[in-house]
Amino acid sequence: MRGTVSIPRVLKHRLIFGGLMIPLLLALLWLDQRAEAWGAAPGLVLTAGFGAVGVLAAWELAGMLRAKGVVTRGPTLAVVALLGLVCMQLLGLGTLPEAERLPLLSTAAAAALLGPLLWHARNREPEGALIAGAIAVFTLVYLGVLPGFWLLVRHDHSAWAVAGAVLVIKSCDIGAYFTGRFAGRRKLIPWLSPGKTWEGLLGGMLTAAGLAVGLTAWGNAAEAFGRPGADGATASLSLGYAAFCGALLALVGQFGDLVASLLKRDAGVKDSGSGVPGFGGVLDVADSVIVAGPAVYWLLWFGARSAGA
Repeated sequence: MRGTVSIPRVLKHRLIFGGLMIPLLLALLWLDQRAEAWGAAPGLVLTAGFGAVGVLAAWELAGMLRAKGVVTRGPTLAVVALLGLVCMQLLGLGTLPEAERLPLLSTAAAAALLGPLLWHARNREPEGALIAGAIAVFTLVYLGVLPGFWLLVRHDHSAWAVAGAVLVIKSCDIGAYFTGRFAGRRKLIPWLSPGKTWEGLLGGMLTAAGLAVGLTAWGNAAEAFGRPGADGATASLSLGYAAFCGALLALVGQFGDLVASLLKRDAGVKDSGSGVPGFGGVLDVADSVIVAGPAVYWLLWFGARSAGA
């Protein structure tokens, strides 16, 4: 019909499933916050949620490797990803003596490396042993340690601080998509991600910075970012620092997206999977959040100490 606007199918799916994932994330974080108020360890529910995502992402990573001709096992990568997350949760709890924290993570890395080698030796299959060990260590870091930084954030702050940081990072994707769609002219990295433009990146950074300022203003007024019952955990961040954090997290998140694009390009696949209509796979949705975990932790750490928390 004349005068009607046709919405692309991919965009329609993104709007629908993106709109569903946001309340699902908020519900998970609300439950984590409530569980802590009821006496559970902070981040316990979040660990379970991240664990589910990590398992699905590990299966997708295994599929990408098989597409490249590398024989690997999804269950093995899933176990390794969970091992990294559990170690980060234990480190965040702070119950381990300081002298035992580094050995814990080092032992996990050693187990990730030696486990596949032991399997190859037991089955008398030397071919692919080196690659299997390297992939397991990569999975431990990429799907275990990096997202595990979000658990460390949760131990120092409320679940709403985690939610705000995730929304800021994903808002860059939204701002970059629409800015690039309507105003994009100059390609960012055409050989790796043809759809990304410099204009889209700028629009995404401005969107993330604006949302970070708005969420920080609300969090400062409501004292919503401190952990329940944690003395001194609440800090008022300056709005200027919030804008800086939002713009920087937008950049880091886009780097995470490019990392996933690099892996997919290497495997010769368009998407990491097909489980999320409009997005591709779980890894296609979580790629920017995964890599941004350490940046969120250190930005909040520095901001809290600068504010005197």
